[in-house]
Amino acid sequence: MSDFFEVLPAGAMRAKYGLTAESRPTIVLDAAKVPAALRRLIPLAERFGVSDDLIRLDILAKSGADELAAMREAVQSQDDAFDEWLAGTEADGPSFSDEYVAFSCLRMAADEARVP
Repeated sequence: MSDFFEVLPAGAMRAKYGLTAESRPTIVLDAAKVPAALRRLIPLAERFGVSDDLIRLDILAKSGADELAAMREAVQSQDDAFDEWLAGTEADGPSFSDEYVAFSCLRMAADEARVP
C-alpha cells in the first residue's frame, strides 16, 4: 500500500484531473430521504451539492450572480431545517446517504458563493 499523496495548487489539480464544472457528477436525489421542509431545495442540491471541493467551486465560479444569490437565500431561509437534519442522528455516521451528502455540500456552496 502506497502512502503517496500529491499536493498541488488547486488550479494544477483541476487541470491535471479534470476537476471542473463540466465534469461534475450527475446527482439524482430521492425526495423520500429528504426532510419535507427541504424537499423544495432538491434541484439546488442536485446542482450545487457536489462533494468535490474543486468541482463545486468551479460550478460556483461559472454561475451567475442572480442564481447564486437565489441559492444562498433559499438555503439561508431553511437554516433551522438544515441544522435539525445535518446535526441530527445521521451526522453520527458511519455512512451517509447521497441526499445527506448533497445537502451538506449545498450548504457549503451557499457559504462559499461570492455574491456582490
